[in-house]
Amino acid sequence: MDEDKFALVEKIIVDIENVMMKNAELCAFDIVPVETNFQNKSPVLYLENCLGLESWCVKHVYMYCYSQIMDKYFAKPKRKALKVSAANADRLVSLINVTLLLNPELNSLWNKRRELVLKAFLEKSSELQFTKLVLSRKPKCSDAFAYRRWFLDLIFTDESMHNDDIQNLVDEELHVCELTSDSSPNNYHSWNHRMWFLNKLKTVKQFDINLKYIEEYEFSEKWMSKHISDYTCFHYRQFCIKNIFCIDNSSWCKFSNIVGINFRKSLVEIVASNIPQDVTIQASQEDLLSYTEDNLVDMLLCGSFKNCNCIVDNVLICRKLEILFHELFITNELMIFYKYHETLWYHRRFVIHEIIAIMYEYFGVVRQNSALVKKSCKKCNSDDLREKQPKIVRYDSNRIYFSVLFNVLICHEKKFSEERKIDGDNYADRHVKYMKFVEGLNNVM
Repeated sequence: MDEDKFALVEKIIVDIENVMMKNAELCAFDIVPVETNFQNKSPVLYLENCLGLESWCVKHVYMYCYSQIMDKYFAKPKRKALKVSAANADRLVSLINVTLLLNPELNSLWNKRRELVLKAFLEKSSELQFTKLVLSRKPKCSDAFAYRRWFLDLIFTDESMHNDDIQNLVDEELHVCELTSDSSPNNYHSWNHRMWFLNKLKTVKQFDINLKYIEEYEFSEKWMSKHISDYTCFHYRQFCIKNIFCIDNSSWCKFSNIVGINFRKSLVEIVASNIPQDVTIQASQEDLLSYTEDNLVDMLLCGSFKNCNCIVDNVLICRKLEILFHELFITNELMIFYKYHETLWYHRRFVIHEIIAIMYEYFGVVRQNSALVKKSCKKCNSDDLREKQPKIVRYDSNRIYFSVLFNVLICHEKKFSEERKIDGDNYADRHVKYMKFVEGLNNVM
């Protein structure tokens, strides 16, 4: 590189650093397609709190910065790396900033950045903002998300954080996840990072994680209605559902009020309209709405005959069924309105699997190698029962297959699949095959 190009690249690096230092709240960075420098001005652009770099200089700037870092600050055969000190730290930070903005998928540079943070050569207050800037251009950069998780771990080790600081951090992190998810479809990196962050919040004592699961459940419904083919959000919603299963009673009381949904209504509507005629129990929606949780579960599952003495929590089972049948109700509406979307069928499989799992758990069985076997209770330690009778007898399986809940579920799925087939949805056949050969219901479907 000749002296003129060298001087130009150095000026570009300085200009980028100046923009980043003067504008701490930069919201985006991108490469602007410009083939030549016909106006003879700086290729560093700044407009409406966004940073840009003209494309004609990207190759030269990147190669210069990358070679400078590798030649001086990384060890090579027969040559030691330059030790980072207060005298050269600012120069190294500038080179790393520019290099990662242009190509963030360099794990070695992110590791060098971690080293600079631990040695206090980088201001911690600006690191989350820098990774947000990187992700604005590369929303699926796994290295940037990994670095962000590492840095958040450092932040959460500080036990002196106030509630306001925690709430601001939570709002900002979820906002970054939403921006990256909107920018790139099927962004598993973003949604997995969001799940990691919520799991991390479980360790924060002064934070109400149950309330956040409820808010995220409501958020996911709004988001997936706008991105109907993006399974990543459905996967995140499933994560929220499983965590809502475990919320305490006080949080459950807030749940329906926050989301504004009567979950019992979705359950009884499907149950009342799909009770088989040969079942002796017949109940209207009004009757089912008046049932207590214990009465409703006893009616749907016809009583338990588990082989252990553990107390069955009918309230928890009823709550799980209410949420899952509400999901079934939502997917019914979405599949009618948004036709032929495979993503919706995948989410439906999750719901069906969870409902069947609740029944198996209630009756104390588990499916192994395409056969139902009695599940040994870890609390009661019934090893002798498992050895004497590993497989369930026909009477036991009939108790499952003759239960109201099982018949309602099968009747509803048959009816809905037939309607979708008539409407020309080829995924309905695949759903029936899933029920038969994956869930093992080939004898009833």
